[in-house]
Amino acid sequence: MFQSRALIGVALVALFILGVLVGLLWLSPSEEEVVQVAVEGPKIQYQPWDETLALTSPFPRFIFLPLNNPAVVPASMADYMEDDDIVAGLVVEGQARAYPQWVLVAYHVVNDTIGNSPVLLAHCEICSGTSAFTPRVEAFESRTLSFQIHGIAKGTFSVYDYQTQTVWSPFTGRTMEGSLHPSRMDRIPLIVEPWGQWRKRFPDTEVLLATRRMIEVREHGRGDPNTIGHDYLPDGFAKVANMDDTRLEPNELIFGVTNLEGTQSIVFPLEYLKQQEGLLKYRFADEDYLLKRIGDFAVVAYRLRKSEEEKEFHQISETPFRVGDDQGGVWDEFGHAVNEEGEDLLVADGYFTEWYEWVSGWPESQIAQ
Repeated sequence: MFQSRALIGVALVALFILGVLVGLLWLSPSEEEVVQVAVEGPKIQYQPWDETLALTSPFPRFIFLPLNNPAVVPASMADYMEDDDIVAGLVVEGQARAYPQWVLVAYHVVNDTIGNSPVLLAHCEICSGTSAFTPRVEAFESRTLSFQIHGIAKGTFSVYDYQTQTVWSPFTGRTMEGSLHPSRMDRIPLIVEPWGQWRKRFPDTEVLLATRRMIEVREHGRGDPNTIGHDYLPDGFAKVANMDDTRLEPNELIFGVTNLEGTQSIVFPLEYLKQQEGLLKYRFADEDYLLKRIGDFAVVAYRLRKSEEEKEFHQISETPFRVGDDQGGVWDEFGHAVNEEGEDLLVADGYFTEWYEWVSGWPESQIAQ
């Protein structure tokens, strides 16, 4: 009798466990359903104001959510990276960090922190524009701002900050409208180049911890039209772009620079920079600049102080990239002094993009020649 009751008890427990498992399986979404939920995405926490791209676009809202403080790993652990993967690389507080383009094209905006420093990085796969900034301005008491896509303007997208809903250009770091207008963020210089070259340049670099799976549920941003310099231009961008200025081909890759006041601008076509031997010293808007193209897409650009204009500068080495002057000063590609007693060079206010995007924001731009 006792054995029979024990067997019945065991059977009941087994049935209970089986019932729980069946219930969990019945309630749990399939992988297809999980992907579908991810595609639809949650409603964004901070609603953009007025009629913006993030509200009116036919795409799911999740596409316009930024990538916030992503995990990173040392280069030695990044076996998912291939040498020819394009990255946007920067150095903050002495730490190098790389952002793979195949991740950026799915998010466009990254709100990150390196050390104790906040970083805003933006990338547009349509115009190839890439910039990074310190997201703080005096008008907001130097508190940190965070961003997401806002809409389409001047041949590319615009961003807005959650804190004040001011609208900004993601590549100039300047306001377009809103309570903080006019304001400008300080630019963080970066280099766009293949991962293999970046890792050789900075062996101790970090890189975003990422998998191709991250992109599978964020369809926007994949495919051939997203390669740098591709001639793909959607109608929405073309309608707000300056397509009438044909001094250069619309998709020609350029490095654009504005003067300190942001009142004048000049464009250096990458092909023009490729033809220059050594460093190019160029005078523009009563200011002297040093520029050098390194690799396929990277451009190093410094704005000289008045006290530096009479100095002779030259490139010392390619990897690591070093610039020297006739007084023993040595600097890296980001203008950081390699000599402990040296003063950093000023980085030019400029960025890498395509002609049509640049001239949409700076229609009076000169072209270096």
